[in-house]
Amino acid sequence: MSYEKMAEMKARWIPVYLVLIVAAALVAAHFIIMYFMTGNSGYANLALLTAFAIYFLYTGLDRLRKLKITRMRFIEVVTCEACGFREEKELETGDYVFKQKGPCPKCGGPLTVTAIYSLREQL
Repeated sequence: MSYEKMAEMKARWIPVYLVLIVAAALVAAHFIIMYFMTGNSGYANLALLTAFAIYFLYTGLDRLRKLKITRMRFIEVVTCEACGFREEKELETGDYVFKQKGPCPKCGGPLTVTAIYSLREQL
């Protein structure tokens, strides 16, 4: 899955978790109030089940909040064999190491891709 989709899903699901936690907390509060008003132990059981649901929703929210989304950027190093000019830029589709990239902007000699590496960026 691409990093854009993961960031979009994370941004979309955090408010959903928050709304569900607030709604479950209100339901649990209602069951607790009903237990104290009626003395029926069924309400206490439902309040306990709702508390478990709140716990699981909170742990899911915490896991989603701590999720680190990394984006990989690929960089190519282009150097001139004649004058030693060196440039780092984004990797273009179809490039490979030792590919001739055209003339050097300084001396007009041949530019060659000498290295390709990746960088991780945290979003």
